[in-house]
Amino acid sequence: MFRRILVAAVVLLACVAAASRGSATTVSPCGQVTQPIWSPDGTQIAYYGHRWPPPSGYHLQSWILQAVCTMNADGTNVQPLRYTTCSGKRCPDLPYLVGWWQSGIVYYEDGVLYRIAPGSKPQRIARLDDVSVVANPAGTRVAAEKYYDSCLTCAAPVTILDTKSGAAVGEVGGKKLDNVDPSLSRYGTQVAFAREASDESGKTFGIWTAAANGGHLRRLVKVGQAPLWSPAGGKIAYVASAGSTLDLRVIAAGGGKSRGLVPRDVESVFGWSPDGRYIAFETGTGSAGKLAVVTVATGKVRTLLQRHFAGTAAWAPDSSELVANSVPRNQKCWSTWRVPVDGSKATLISSCTK
Repeated sequence: MFRRILVAAVVLLACVAAASRGSATTVSPCGQVTQPIWSPDGTQIAYYGHRWPPPSGYHLQSWILQAVCTMNADGTNVQPLRYTTCSGKRCPDLPYLVGWWQSGIVYYEDGVLYRIAPGSKPQRIARLDDVSVVANPAGTRVAAEKYYDSCLTCAAPVTILDTKSGAAVGEVGGKKLDNVDPSLSRYGTQVAFAREASDESGKTFGIWTAAANGGHLRRLVKVGQAPLWSPAGGKIAYVASAGSTLDLRVIAAGGGKSRGLVPRDVESVFGWSPDGRYIAFETGTGSAGKLAVVTVATGKVRTLLQRHFAGTAAWAPDSSELVANSVPRNQKCWSTWRVPVDGSKATLISSCTK
């Protein structure tokens, strides 16, 4: 269930909007902000952009002018990356930005994993028939989750790839169960993932860990979903059912007794801060949606965006803030904010209402 919530949230992000600070007479592919991520030095933000407002008469999102875009962290100097702009029916529905490292921005589009450095052509890393791709903190490896459309009895392992060569490192979990929501350890040598029946019966089998080459498969907890490996590698956070909602828990990567961090009302989890001190998550939905963080050591929760949170957030490299989206009241478009983790005032860096 949690995986479907996350997929729905990603689809919703296609409607996230922000205003370019460029010329009002120029049609830009960078008007809508989707999937914002930080540059390694924290001075820029990359995202997948679409023209805003959409042209009259368009029928599909893939018909809108779009591109991989960058802007300064203060919202200035908005521009598309060369070689990524497209328009017309040939555009992909929604590429996914995996991350930005010293080697470039890694993104997944139409079954192909690419790397692009600003000013250079995209380099193909590998072809993947997968529904989601995640990377380890260093960006040296990715874990890919397969998906079989209209096949209720199909299942597949999680595939681990080297992002430099595109070579397969290993396959994990086998083909008897759906192996979903992978998360890689700091150096990409281990992977945590959830397992569930492939027949859509709803039966789940908890969270498992394994070596990246497929060996040392073991169950970590009997009940849980959406594991997230800590940056240092010693802990794994995950969600578990808490009545009609979800709670957030943490457990040692080697196993043992889990500890509750947030007892209820967890909607989505966005990951550990790079320094490992906090975990960002969403609580509530719709106009009541809030962006919050929990201090892992103490369990103290701090709300950062009070309402209208749009269900996407990414940590700055120094762990001092997040970039996040919200929807203003009575607006059809969305705003992008820099949100300090200490609870001080958020800074609006982009909005379609400007």
